[in-house]
Amino acid sequence: MIVRPHSILLDAEALSALAAGDRAMQAWATVARRIDATLYASTVTLAEVADGSARDAGLRRAVKAVRLVDVTSEIGFNAGRLRAGAASTRRKLRDLTVDSVVAATATTLREPIVVLTSDPNDLELLLVGTPVTVEAVRRS
Repeated sequence: MIVRPHSILLDAEALSALAAGDRAMQAWATVARRIDATLYASTVTLAEVADGSARDAGLRRAVKAVRLVDVTSEIGFNAGRLRAGAASTRRKLRDLTVDSVVAATATTLREPIVVLTSDPNDLELLLVGTPVTVEAVRRS
């Protein structure tokens, strides 16, 4: 961990890892409690990880440990701006909509902010020029 965050935002893979009881994510949750940081997840992340299966029970437990952030019009407009900016710098076009909503959500949180993700490249691209730090979390 590079900074001592106040806000820790989980993307879909990080939230899935927390739900699965992954040791690396449990360590992040423990650190968050010890330093009085808040774990967050965007409500759009739920749509990305929930599938209606029995696996959702673990996800529902994990969601109790995080503060969900609703997607507001402010977040939606900022996500579109971030997505358009990132898409113009990519050689290979790929839909960045969900990642841009996560990135825009991060920019609304109290600093310092860390976004946890298994694939930092897209989020780093989206968050260039913001005070948000992106950290890779590897499932253990």
